[in-house]
Amino acid sequence: MSKTAYQDVERRFAEIVDLSSGVEILSWDQEVMMPPGGAETRAQTMATLQGVIHERMTSPDLVSTVRTAQRGRAKLTPRQRRGLELVRRSVDKATCVPADLARELSLAQSRGLEAWRVARTNSDFGAFVPALETIVDLVRRKAQLRAGKNGALYDALLDDYEPGMTTERLDELLDELEAITVPLVRKVVQSDVRVDVRPFVGKFKIDAQRDFARQVSEAMGIRFDQGRLDLSTHPFCGGTGPGDVRMTSRYDENDMRGGLFGVIHESGHGLYEQGRDPNKRRTPLGGAISMGIHESQSRLWENNVARGKPFWEAWYDRFIDAHPKLRKFDVDAIWRAANIVEPSMIRVEADELTYNLHIILRTRIERDLISGEIDVTDLPARWNESMQSMLGITPADDAEGVLQDIHWAMGAIGYFPTYSLGNLYAAQFMEAARSSIRGLDRKIAKGDMLTLRTWLADNIHRHDQTFTAEKIVKRVTGKPLGTEAFARHIRKKVKAIYG
Repeated sequence: MSKTAYQDVERRFAEIVDLSSGVEILSWDQEVMMPPGGAETRAQTMATLQGVIHERMTSPDLVSTVRTAQRGRAKLTPRQRRGLELVRRSVDKATCVPADLARELSLAQSRGLEAWRVARTNSDFGAFVPALETIVDLVRRKAQLRAGKNGALYDALLDDYEPGMTTERLDELLDELEAITVPLVRKVVQSDVRVDVRPFVGKFKIDAQRDFARQVSEAMGIRFDQGRLDLSTHPFCGGTGPGDVRMTSRYDENDMRGGLFGVIHESGHGLYEQGRDPNKRRTPLGGAISMGIHESQSRLWENNVARGKPFWEAWYDRFIDAHPKLRKFDVDAIWRAANIVEPSMIRVEADELTYNLHIILRTRIERDLISGEIDVTDLPARWNESMQSMLGITPADDAEGVLQDIHWAMGAIGYFPTYSLGNLYAAQFMEAARSSIRGLDRKIAKGDMLTLRTWLADNIHRHDQTFTAEKIVKRVTGKPLGTEAFARHIRKKVKAIYG
């Protein structure tokens, strides 16, 4: 009976996956192709679909079937027990939230995206305030329902993106990261070394940037018969799984770092998606382990590979062919320019060292927002004060300040910490890869990135959610998640460039 019940759980869950895939493609279309006039219709459509998904996830039949399967879980295989646990967690989360609230939040998120896009274009935070106030209120209500009387609100939201992570553990890791980062930034700022950024900052044709970035993406192993690369206001990676991966980026003719490293970053996400097991896609085990693990893949390719000297040894000639005026710069100069440490306004374009300060800033702000310690109208002032305190710079306007990121408009509160967690996972995974693959850096210097891609797919991607994030990092690296590997990596790089 228990096995039959579990098979019924899988059948019902597969339909929910299909519906969620439809929402994913509509979300991609909203960001990439949808005309502005379709915003309200799309919001209603998305809200209806999310309502249907919520109804399926909380249906008495599914709840009853999950309970039946749980009673006989001893007869299930370890993978079935893991799949059942994942479904149970999803059902419990969904049943905490009334259907009306789920639909209302979906509607607010779709409307919020359009309000944010207009507000960002005009650098007018006031135009975004009503939409964001609605989103924050609804997300807070959802967190209260999930957390119960004694639970932490931010824990309930963090669990959506990094299951098993707690605010207490997160604080420990972020505090350690801040302690590692701040002294290094101070030393760099006080250093006499000046890095020439002209290999990336100047005037560069968008078509040449796009063609070169796509070449790198393909060499990393992205299959474009199973993926796309488009333009959007904010770079992201979406799609429906291994066979349909949707990546986006944006390009600036005056600074090619955002475009190039943005494509490499999203290609790291894309490789994770294309490396997943297609047979698991419609099962409870399908999907990424956590957003921290997902971000580790993009950050690993962006920072540990593409900002490394072996990468530029392999790609120097093709880079110069794309931008002939840069021929006067050698490999070392381009590598240094790719790794300049300089406090900057925009998170997605921040250097590898100061990036974590951007994440710490956002994490602390959104926690105070959800707890009610600050209001939405306080955000610009709090943001600017935090930027000045942590990075020593103040945004000129809200577009390069509080409006730069899409996450709050999406209702994705609790997401930001996963970027820094991704940096930590990435450093540990890269150390493990170097230990496992003899001469890995020499291979990369010769243009071979597929060996690393295969290692990542075998050790991480293909498992989908078979293991927890905690188990996968210990399984791959032999250690629990920590800051030590990242500290070794970033100190070595900063010392090599700044002495």
